[in-house]
Order: sequence, then C-alpha cells, then structure tokens
Amino acid sequence: MFLSIPIKTSMGTMIKFFKKNRKQLLGQNKVSKYLLYGLGEVILVVIGILIALSINNWNNSKQLSNLEYRLVLELKNDLTETQNELTGNINTLTNIINKSDSIITYLNKVAPEEYDLNEYGINNMTWALFNVKLYPKTIAYENLKSLGIQLVSNDSIRFYITDIFDRRLPRIVLWESAAINSQTNLYNALEQNLSTIKSDNYEYYSLVPFTFTRDSKNLFINRLAILQNDRIALNSLYTDLLDQINILLKLLEKEYFQRNKITKGSQNL
Repeated sequence: MFLSIPIKTSMGTMIKFFKKNRKQLLGQNKVSKYLLYGLGEVILVVIGILIALSINNWNNSKQLSNLEYRLVLELKNDLTETQNELTGNINTLTNIINKSDSIITYLNKVAPEEYDLNEYGINNMTWALFNVKLYPKTIAYENLKSLGIQLVSNDSIRFYITDIFDRRLPRIVLWESAAINSQTNLYNALEQNLSTIKSDNYEYYSLVPFTFTRDSKNLFINRLAILQNDRIALNSLYTDLLDQINILLKLLEKEYFQRNKITKGSQNL
C-alpha cells in the first residue's frame, strides 16, 4: 500500500485517540460505548485501506499509461520508417512492371532474328529481372507484443496494429518469395541466353538476353509474364499496406500525440 505521509499521520493520531478512549470506557465498564468505539476504529482502518488501494491503483494506472505512450511513440517511429520505404518500393516496382510490360510487347512484335538489344536499349532490358523487397521495422511491435497488446487501450488502434503486423506483413513475405522464385526460374530457364553487363546509370551488374531463338524468346516472355503476375499482386499488397499504415498513423496522432499536446498546453496555462 502507498499511503501518503499526511494520511498516515492523521490516521495514526485518530487510532491512538480511539484506543485511549476504549481503555477508559473499559475501565468504566461502559461496554456498549466500548464496542461503538471499536467499530469506529474498524471503519477507520477500512477507510484507510480503501484510500491506500485507490492511491495504489492510480499510481499503477499512471505507470501503465506512461508505458503505453512510450511504446506507441516507438511504434509510430517504426511505422513512419516502413511507410517511407514502402513508398519507395511501390514507385520502383511500378516502374519495373511498366518496363517489363513494354519488353513483353516489344518481344511479341519482333522475330527472334530481329531482336536487337542495343536498339531496344540495354538499360530498358535490365528492368526485366529486377525485384524489390520490403524490410519493415518491427522492433516496437515485438516489444508491445511481449508486454501484451492489451496495453493499447484503443480498440481501433489495436485492430490496425495486429492487422498490419500479424496479417498483412506475413502475406507480403509470401508474395515476395513467390516473385523471387519466379525470377530465379527465369534465370535458370534462360541461363544460356543471358550475358552480364554493367549498367550505365548504376554501379552494379545485370544479366540480360543478347540473342533469342524462337523457343527461348517464347520461354522468356512466358517466364517474364509469370513474374509480372507476382509483381502486380505484390504491388497491390504494398499499396494496401501503405493505406493501412497511413490510417494507423493518423489514429495514433489523434489519440496520443494531439491529445498529449492539448494536455500539456492546458497545464501551462
């Protein structure tokens, strides 16, 4: 129990008063008044206990509220970083999808012997074998989960948190793996037709097809189309996830940070 000093002092004084009077009443054989004073002493002790419990509960509630705020602040920072990376991934993947669509359209128009990598553009062809991967920040959520998601008092916020981290992110991992597998299958199927080049715009190497037979061209188109399907699905999941993160960040701002600013402002008045 956490009794404050004034409460302890006043209660101790009153209990001594009751005890002194009970002794006097007992010496005077005034049993009824003795019992009444005894009852008063019991009531006083009960009131003291209830006050102590109330103070204790208030302290615990304040500590939990502070812990919740710190965890939510960490979560907000992690979500903001993931939001920024996700926006970049969506832009990059959209570009990859558009470039790869143009590659498929081009290859469907030309005969294998008419294929000219230099004419089409080496840098354009390198986009065909690119992929992206999201690396979300999850440390704050893991901390929150270990302490108990119920620490977050707002039901809507709790729903969006679990929806993002326990449902949407695992689905994205699966589709990223699917896209990487499709990319690997394309590499393996066309290994003999691929050559290594260094990009003009970036300091890395890429594999691109320099020549095609009719069969290898069709195989490249088919494998690339399968990879495109995985990319399109992944991009849709990225976009949905970004929407959910945006909603959650707005809820966190309204529930915790705007309210906290208002509370601090009113305290300074």
